[in-house]
Amino acid sequence: MLGATELDGAPVGPRQVRTVLAVLLSKANQPVPMETLIDELWPDRPPQSYPAVLQGRISALRKLLCPDLPARSAEHVLRTRHGCYLLDVDPRQFDATEFIRLTEDGRDAAEAGEYLEADHLLRTGLALWRGSALQDTGRGPLLSGYAGGLEERRLAALEQGFGVDIALGRLPEAITGLTELLNRDPSQENIAALLVDALVKVGRRTDAKAVFDSTRSALAGLGAAPGARLRWAQTLLDPVPKARPLLMPEAPARPAQLPPRLPDFVGRAELLDRIRAELTGPYNRLVLLSGPGGVGKSTLAVRAAHLVRREFDGGQVAADLTAEPGQPAEVLRRFLLALGVDEESVPVGFLERQQLWRSRTADARVLVLLDGARDEAQVRALLPGGSGCAVLVTARRRMLGLAGAVTIGVGAFTGQEAHELLTRIVGADRVAGAPAAAETLLGHCAGLPLAVRIVGAKLGARPHETIDELATRIGAGRSRLAELRAGDLDVRATIGLSYAECGPQPRRALRLLAALGLPAVSRAMISRLLESAGQDTANTEKTDSPEKAADTEDAGRDAAEALVEAQLLQVRGRDAFDQVRYQPHDLIAEFARERAELEETPRTLDRALRGMLDFALDGAGSAAAKSSLALWSGEEAENVVALLYAALRRGWWTRAWTLADTFGAICETRPGLRSAHSATVLGLVAARWAGDSRSAAVSLRRLGNLHWHQARAGTALRYFRAAANRFTALGDEAELGHTLVLKSDVLAETGRAAEAREILTEALTLAEKSGDHQLHGVALDQFGCVFSDAGEFDSADRCFLGALRLAREFGDERSAVSAIKRRADLLRRQGRYDQSGTLLHEALVITRRLGDPHWEAHVLRSLGETQRYTGYLEDAGANLRRSLELFTEHGHRHAVAYSLRGLADLHAQLRAYEPAAEALARCRTLFESLGDRRGQAYTLRSLGALHVRTGRLADAEQALTDALAISEALSLRWFARDVARALNQVRNSLRAE
Repeated sequence: MLGATELDGAPVGPRQVRTVLAVLLSKANQPVPMETLIDELWPDRPPQSYPAVLQGRISALRKLLCPDLPARSAEHVLRTRHGCYLLDVDPRQFDATEFIRLTEDGRDAAEAGEYLEADHLLRTGLALWRGSALQDTGRGPLLSGYAGGLEERRLAALEQGFGVDIALGRLPEAITGLTELLNRDPSQENIAALLVDALVKVGRRTDAKAVFDSTRSALAGLGAAPGARLRWAQTLLDPVPKARPLLMPEAPARPAQLPPRLPDFVGRAELLDRIRAELTGPYNRLVLLSGPGGVGKSTLAVRAAHLVRREFDGGQVAADLTAEPGQPAEVLRRFLLALGVDEESVPVGFLERQQLWRSRTADARVLVLLDGARDEAQVRALLPGGSGCAVLVTARRRMLGLAGAVTIGVGAFTGQEAHELLTRIVGADRVAGAPAAAETLLGHCAGLPLAVRIVGAKLGARPHETIDELATRIGAGRSRLAELRAGDLDVRATIGLSYAECGPQPRRALRLLAALGLPAVSRAMISRLLESAGQDTANTEKTDSPEKAADTEDAGRDAAEALVEAQLLQVRGRDAFDQVRYQPHDLIAEFARERAELEETPRTLDRALRGMLDFALDGAGSAAAKSSLALWSGEEAENVVALLYAALRRGWWTRAWTLADTFGAICETRPGLRSAHSATVLGLVAARWAGDSRSAAVSLRRLGNLHWHQARAGTALRYFRAAANRFTALGDEAELGHTLVLKSDVLAETGRAAEAREILTEALTLAEKSGDHQLHGVALDQFGCVFSDAGEFDSADRCFLGALRLAREFGDERSAVSAIKRRADLLRRQGRYDQSGTLLHEALVITRRLGDPHWEAHVLRSLGETQRYTGYLEDAGANLRRSLELFTEHGHRHAVAYSLRGLADLHAQLRAYEPAAEALARCRTLFESLGDRRGQAYTLRSLGALHVRTGRLADAEQALTDALAISEALSLRWFARDVARALNQVRNSLRAE
């Protein structure tokens, strides 16, 4: 990237492919939205064909990166995830990040006085440049900023390198290089300062003075005054001072009180860049680093302070405010002494000390580091007086009342940062020798730097103990916190300090959240928790007045925000209902669970759990009334599973099954939601422990349906068979019928059409005997699908119309959508496209009114297919892509593949053959992994048509032959006839050749 784009030494083309590669590398190992790539490729306005063009560029790049792998191989480094592209690459594999790493290490070595090492690192890094950054790529907003940043780093590395040359006495080389750089831009004052220094050292004081004067003039022309570095260079031009008179006052002291840097500091590159920019910028030189205890705020602050200390020629002063709580006067005394004020001249009173401190710093450039500040007043008391000063503060709390402060949150380590710190402490060989154990050990640390440092210290002190042994001991213990302690490093004690500073209500809220294991809570949930826990067992009525409800809601908000201020809760973001969601860090949650065991009674915890179970059921009911069940299930999934576990631990079988069944019913259309499967399994456990055979049968059927939505036919049939046996034993004809309808769908899709007809006939009989109108309708709906596959279109149409009549008669809108959609598909097969489109638009209105994204996605896919045939290709593309997005979001892999196949056919229709082939290859992979033979047949049919369009008739014949064999084996008679017609046409063309 540091010059013309090359991949393994070879040029990359064309320009748009180079641009896409550069964007993905600039965001290596991060998802890059499609919109970002579009903005980079077409900064003004993308062409109408941009989806096909972009997919073509991605396909070309995949072939360049991994030429021997299929486009959708799991081993590919360029992957597609949720509408984004991700390039999985080791940062050491491309020159830009290697340059940054080498030059940062070189800068650190230079600051430590290791000039020969610094010289080697800086020269190695600069040697990677072969031209200007990204010189042959496009320059949209992202790449322009990225390239500019690289060029700035290059200039900084050159500057650092010349400084090292001067330190090593290589003055002629330094003078030549610095002069060349300054000639390009006479306003570079840092370069000018170095050149002045070098010229003075070789005795060329006149030339040095000329350099200073010309640089000052260049800056004046830009309306800027000389900075600290150039002012420092000016002092080198003064004549050698005469002997100081005996009574002349000494020059002001330049203190350097910063604590030493930790040699094993890792990561935090983006945070360091931001802190440096804020401390050295023209405004807002008051920076507050806030974060929970143990997250590494102090270490980060010390590191940042060392990086900018040369910008503050007045010196650096530091104070640990946790060691002197509430004593700003003493801190000011030490600061004044550091600045050269005589002991006898330091005032006695606090206000007088503060005034003298501000006076001494009014025209100075002093860096002040305040570690562990308690509150705003403590910081205000220690602020210097000059605008050229900067203050860096660390605190657990966010100090909202600190005017002018820039607050930067410090979060947990990434997995890579935690791994790098452990490696630096323990040694690369030891960690590399036990990668799985190291991963487990770091998992126990939950990204907390203090915890990583503690386990690293333990391993360092115990060379005889393996990483696996320590990880096992921590995991097997009752509390991780007991093991996360080494010397005066103690995670529990660190969290305890923040906990002690909170009020009673926030502390109780944190204890209850942790005791129930709730991972993502809203203010309303916290309010209900506090209310439920505080209720008397004899008085469990719900809030009975608007005023009391408002007070309760305020209590939840205040408790949540107090915990956020104390860094004991993290703001997860706003959910789909625009509610703020909070979550505790893993180790903080463990601390709070310990406190709950000590400070809460079992009765209180039971009341809290009972209240939250009711809250979840109330939420489901409210979401149903507002047609927002899909959104609700996505937001509350993790909490529901946590509540189910808590209820099962207490033996509350009936309550647990009720919530599990309610949630499972909502989530049947979100089969990819892991919580849907977990909740249903927990419901089955509860039903079995309660001895409730009917509830167990319902849970078994639900599990079968979840598996079927993922195309796991064999597993689904086993669950349906088990559920049917239970309903038969119970004599529950209606529930047995519903189970048989679901089972028939699996049988029909897997080629067992005769069995499907047989059990659907039985289901219709059970519907008549039980008088279950819904069962009658869904059985007719499913019969229609079986008839349609067999090419018996008239019978299919009668079934769909009958199902639709029953659904409308009894107000079952979801069943009506199913019947309408399936009848529309039938009409499309018959070539009645206008009627099909009209029905699908009607169904789309209903699904959106119901807030049902699952059926909306199904309808959109069918609508897109119909629009393909009627020539509305742009609308078809939009609807098929939206369908794909919804199915992907809901984890419906089975349906994702069908939407993808529709998009592939559309690409082929638009003559975008490469994206079409790529989509069909992905379809085949998906259908094969799911074991869906029907889907495989459909994909082969599309592949055959694509080969015909591209003139590959022999390949088309093979694909269609395979599609025909599968469709005949599955008894898909209508589809088999369609494939046979296409195959005959191909064979006729081959014979004609």
